[in-house]
Amino acid sequence: MDLVIIGGTALATGVLSSVAGLGGGLILLVVLAQFLAPTVAIPVQGGIQFVSNGSRLLLLKDHVSWSAAGWASILLFPASMVGVAVATSMPEDATRLVLGVFVLIVAWRPQLLKWRGGKPLPEKALLGVGALSGFLNTTVGASGPVTSPFFKAVTTSHMAFVATAAASQVLAHTAKLIAYMLDGFDLAEHGDTIAVGAVGVIIGTFIGTRLLGRIDEPLLNRIFKTVLTLLALRLIVRGLL
Repeated sequence: MDLVIIGGTALATGVLSSVAGLGGGLILLVVLAQFLAPTVAIPVQGGIQFVSNGSRLLLLKDHVSWSAAGWASILLFPASMVGVAVATSMPEDATRLVLGVFVLIVAWRPQLLKWRGGKPLPEKALLGVGALSGFLNTTVGASGPVTSPFFKAVTTSHMAFVATAAASQVLAHTAKLIAYMLDGFDLAEHGDTIAVGAVGVIIGTFIGTRLLGRIDEPLLNRIFKTVLTLLALRLIVRGLL
């Protein structure tokens, strides 16, 4: 039953990420954290999201700003190693609380994470964005809600943003997986969960890329906020009890 829930969630989040460009990975992570310890849920989600973003990248590769993705990749791995060291040194319940609070901020105060620069963002600034992505991906498990405004600021269309964000996240999740495996995470042990999730996100990505620009965004945002809030509150309660 756990695998059925994870597979269904992966499919739904694949659709969401393809349509909105972000958000699906965070929901998937919080669902995984209901069944797994946070430091296991984070790399498992990384494996699934690697497939999700990879399939989206293949479908939208002609729209990627490769220079932006390149600048964002330079500090990914060292920042990921630092993030793993921080995440694995924290008690599980503390990690659940941090993750739950982060998710509530994404749901209710996303303006705190927005790029507020009035001028166009230079692509070289993505060097620091990549470092932030590596650290957040390995500590709270998701960086898209924080880093996506910066990618929006350097891309010229929504399609280019979705494609470039996908390319960046493929690299970020690769760095996350390598960093966790160097710390002792056994990828093969959780292969069934990753495989089920991967199939789900591939189907969801296929569906979502064909719905791109056709779904009512306010409705999507309301669903996103409601689901994130319920899952985050459950994580916080588990962390406190």
